[in-house]
Amino acid sequence: MSTSATHHKDKSSVSLPRLASASFIGTTIEWYDFFIYGTAAALVFNEVFFPETTPLIGTLLAFMTYGVGFVVRPLGAALFGHFGDRIGRKSTLIVTLLLMGTSTFLIGLLPSHATIGNLAPLALILLRILQGLAVGGEWGGAVLIATEYASPRQKVLYGSFAQLGSPGGLLIATAVFTVLSTSASDDALVEWAWRIPFLASALLIPVGLAIRLKIAETPEFQRTLDQQERSSLPILEVFRRQGRFVLIGTFAFVGVFLTYYMLTTFALTYTTQTLGMSRSVVIPVNILAAVVESVSIVVGVFLARRVTARKVAIYSALGMLLWAAPAFVLMNAATAPALYLAVGVSMVFVGTSYGVLAGEVSGLFDPAVRYSGTSLCYHFAGAIGGGLGPITATWLLGRYESVWPVAGLAAFVAILMAIACFALPKHEAELV
Repeated sequence: MSTSATHHKDKSSVSLPRLASASFIGTTIEWYDFFIYGTAAALVFNEVFFPETTPLIGTLLAFMTYGVGFVVRPLGAALFGHFGDRIGRKSTLIVTLLLMGTSTFLIGLLPSHATIGNLAPLALILLRILQGLAVGGEWGGAVLIATEYASPRQKVLYGSFAQLGSPGGLLIATAVFTVLSTSASDDALVEWAWRIPFLASALLIPVGLAIRLKIAETPEFQRTLDQQERSSLPILEVFRRQGRFVLIGTFAFVGVFLTYYMLTTFALTYTTQTLGMSRSVVIPVNILAAVVESVSIVVGVFLARRVTARKVAIYSALGMLLWAAPAFVLMNAATAPALYLAVGVSMVFVGTSYGVLAGEVSGLFDPAVRYSGTSLCYHFAGAIGGGLGPITATWLLGRYESVWPVAGLAAFVAILMAIACFALPKHEAELV
């Protein structure tokens, strides 16, 4: 049988629902694990692991452990990107899923600071590093396992399957914490109930494994094997030959991450600890964010087929810029309707851009280095916008005792995103 015939058979043998489930369900589980940490860091980790500090300093330290997961994500992208480009997308994704599930489960078993002192936050940081490494290798593979089966015109659509896993994970994580916050007292939440979402991760991992084990390796990666096009050091090849695309892809995503985490993770802390809003009112904000983002991802992909993915991303970045100040004005009103409106509108712009950028950014790189290049863009942006964003926002709030510098930060990053999206290659007719 000829090589081309083999590739044709590989493409037709995997159904769209199976590809969608392998990409979506796997990333949903991974992001659930990642997001429950963010929610716990915002709500209880300052008391569990940093009880000897002031509430603000404790929260800042908790966010630093949260940020560590983002900082190491580019390392995970480089590590697992290497294996994803060398040995395959499928096997690498199985490893990342197991690593994430194990580290998340172990966080749920950690003793508190009251039990083992400073060893508790040190162990927390170590497990958070493992989480970050796993997510660093997860996203790029989940995108490629779908887009590398797609025709050029379908890549944005197929790339959106992995993107839907992010709001899916946030929705499940927030729903679990919402149930806990309404059914358990504040003392119980701090003492033991926060562990339940982490331990529950052990029940989800077999589901993701069962689905991913049934997916064959992608035709485009198989072609690099057949034609002996694999790079010995993919990450070096990316920076040597396609470094400008790493910059473009990183800053195209950075506004998405910063807006997302400022209006979810940072907002949880600001509204409860500074504005004095009830946790039972604030936590459902993330459910709203997940629902709006999910719908907006679908809308963004739909629009991309009509006005091009690149334009959808540019207009979304401009929307984030214009909405930055009104969002924080509404948040400062300290009422549930104003907060929900602030978050809901922000998630529209986040979702429409997030949904189309996976296909756009993955298309920047050659197949032999695509896992590495795509992953690095996404996770450099995550480290800047998602990891450093809440930390910087918390510091700005403490330094100036005003939310306006935080709004200014969000607006500045949105400008950087708009410039990067404008710099995306004009090849939309082929990619949407």
